[in-house]
Amino acid sequence: MKQVIHAPSFLANYQLWWAKNKITDIADVEFAALITRICSYATQFLPSPSHTVDQIRGRSLADIRDTCSSIGSNIATACEILDWKGTLVRVQHIIFAALKVSCEGRTSQFWEGIGCACRAAQKAGIHADTTGLMGSQLPKDSTQELERDVQRRTFCGLYVLDSHLSRQLDRIPFIPDHLVEETLPRLRLIPDISNIPTETATTAPDIFTERLMQVRLGLFWRGLGLQRTSEFDPTESERRYEKLNSEYLPNLHPAFAISHPDTTLDKAIPKLPMQRQLLYIAIFDSICWNFRPLLLLKPNQVARLAPYKRVLLRSQKQRLGMAALKVLEAVATLHTMFGGSYTRFSAIIFNSFEPAILLLNLCSNADFPFDQDDHSTDLMGIKVKMTYRIAIQAVEQAIHRLQMLADLSDMAASGARVATLLFARCVQPKQSPSPLALTSSVSGSLGSTQFPTPIERYGEQEKWPSLEVGDHSLMPDNFSSMVQEHSFPSPQLSSLEFPMLWGEAFF
Repeated sequence: MKQVIHAPSFLANYQLWWAKNKITDIADVEFAALITRICSYATQFLPSPSHTVDQIRGRSLADIRDTCSSIGSNIATACEILDWKGTLVRVQHIIFAALKVSCEGRTSQFWEGIGCACRAAQKAGIHADTTGLMGSQLPKDSTQELERDVQRRTFCGLYVLDSHLSRQLDRIPFIPDHLVEETLPRLRLIPDISNIPTETATTAPDIFTERLMQVRLGLFWRGLGLQRTSEFDPTESERRYEKLNSEYLPNLHPAFAISHPDTTLDKAIPKLPMQRQLLYIAIFDSICWNFRPLLLLKPNQVARLAPYKRVLLRSQKQRLGMAALKVLEAVATLHTMFGGSYTRFSAIIFNSFEPAILLLNLCSNADFPFDQDDHSTDLMGIKVKMTYRIAIQAVEQAIHRLQMLADLSDMAASGARVATLLFARCVQPKQSPSPLALTSSVSGSLGSTQFPTPIERYGEQEKWPSLEVGDHSLMPDNFSSMVQEHSFPSPQLSSLEFPMLWGEAFF
């Protein structure tokens, strides 16, 4: 899914590696690090629908995971001492190590791993398009050109991770834009598709198309030069949103279109539907990121805005909610494609949590502009209907998903605890004798927690307990008191947005 390696060429190298009688080259040792770290990362996705037990040949998955991680780290350290420069393989196994800790919710280590991979990529020279792995000129034969394109794809995949995580954590990216612009893939590796017309095959998406669309999404947002240090300006935020619609969306491959995607090849390319949902999550999450700072505006700041900006702010709140709904919709679809069962895939876990928190924040605002009629509102050319009922149901589904995944994932368990507490505060009426009664049984996997049914019990026009969205200073205090009452680790507050509360708990 992350396109770190090119599976066919990796398999060929793997078979050659096993066929060797004796390993004497550092490159062969480094390849062993790649194998062990792939194995360690792969165990994060077990048990699965096709492998329901937590053992392989009598050994527990946890033991296999720890052993592979330990061996991979020891080999990687030795190789770095023997060869400071490294190769593409080093970049790949560092990325896999970083992805492994991301599944465990260790956000700081994930960020450090991406930084380490970026440095390794530049030391190995895979960003320099005129040179080979060790700095020599590449011959122009098909094998070497494929190898070079695999380097480009790995570097682009690293750029996607760097762009997404830096935006998520509000940090400066490691890879400059111009490096990836000069290192875009040049080969079109068409998947093996049979029984379809030739003209259809020639227009089929490349196996790397989704990653390339994510690269362009990163280039788009980073190219706007947004500075979070200044106060949120509705007109600037609207300008960025309109540019996304006019400049980025028209260049999407038809198979990844937001409105009416071409699903002709979904059965012929099994991973295509999953890749589509991954891209949708990234696009709608970036819209959330664009509008999310409006939640930090205090009442006096809103009062100072010009009347037309206040009207714009109201519509942007609605767009923020709709984008969060679309993220949850894509996550639910992706999780279903995973079999609807246990997974530690961070894209599913994190993106179940953060949009849910955004929606709870918006739902707690008494004057939030929910639809008051049967008409849907436009978001990036699609109609999205957003009512209080729809929003709360989406949040409930996300929390139940986190509760189920909490059995295997500490990250999901922590997210479920935080989301459950905020859900209770949002939906419990002020006259409730025990506002936190809902969460009294929250422990362990949270599997037994029962949610109230606010839609059936209370009217949508009822004034729900407010989290004081407009007052940023109140939200942390409110949250801290909830944390202390329920004795789970106190998170550190992000300087920009309260949804990062959960992520910070893993630092």
